[in-house]
Amino acid sequence: MTNLSRERLGYLLMIVSVPIIWQLAVTLSGLQPFILPGPGIVFKTLGTEWSNFLYHTGVTMYGAIVGYAFANLFAISIAVLFVYLPSVQTFLMPWFIVIKNIPFVVIAPILVITLGTTNMPKFIVVFLVTFFPVLANVVAGLRAADQVLLDRMHVLNANKWQIFWRVRWPSAIPYYMAAHEVAFTGSIIAAIVAEFFFSRTGLGYLIVTAMESYRADILYGVTLIAAVLGLSNYLLVVWLRNRLLRWQDA
Repeated sequence: MTNLSRERLGYLLMIVSVPIIWQLAVTLSGLQPFILPGPGIVFKTLGTEWSNFLYHTGVTMYGAIVGYAFANLFAISIAVLFVYLPSVQTFLMPWFIVIKNIPFVVIAPILVITLGTTNMPKFIVVFLVTFFPVLANVVAGLRAADQVLLDRMHVLNANKWQIFWRVRWPSAIPYYMAAHEVAFTGSIIAAIVAEFFFSRTGLGYLIVTAMESYRADILYGVTLIAAVLGLSNYLLVVWLRNRLLRWQDA
C-alpha cells in the first residue's frame, strides 16, 4: 500500500469513526439531548435547516477568503522587501511580532468600536491571524535559495527580477505551501471568532444564538461544519502542494 493510499484510508477511518465515537459518548454519558445531542439529531437539523447553515457558511467563508487574500498579498510583498532590503526588517519585524502576540480576541472589540459593525473588522482579524505565518515562511524560502544558482545568475548578468522569478521564488514555494497548511485553516477560525463580537450573520453568529437559545443541535452542527471546512482547506492545500511540487520528486 502506497503512502497516498494509507493517508486516504486514515481519513476514511476517521470519518467513519466520528459518528460511532460520538454516539458512544452520548450513550455512556447519559446526558440529555439539549446538552449533548446524538449525531442523528444533529444531522437531522443540518438537513432540515440546510439553507440557513449554507447561507451563514458562505458569509464566514467570504470573510475568511477576503482577509486571507490580503494577508497573502501583503506578506509576500513585505517578504520580498525584507530579502532585498534587510535593513527594513530590522525596523518592521518588532512591530509585526508585537501585533502577532496580541490576542485577536482583544483586538476584535477594539476594531468593532473603531470601524463599526461592518465586515472590515472581520477582514482585519483574519488578516492579522494569517499574515505572520505566511511572512515568516516566505522570507525563509526566499533566503533558502541555492547560492550556486544565485552566483550563476549573477555571472549571466541576470537582473533582480530574473533572479527572483527563476531562483528565489521556486525556492520559496515549498515554504509558502507549508504556511498555507496552517494559515488557511486559521483564517476560518479567525473569521468565526470575529463574528462572535459584532456580526449578525456567519457561523460565529449562529454559535452565539445557539448558546442563547440552548439549541445544542445547532451548536454541534456549526462545530461539524467548521471541522469539515478546516479539513477541506487542509486537504486542498495538500493537493495543490503535491501538484505544484512534482518537480521535487523528479
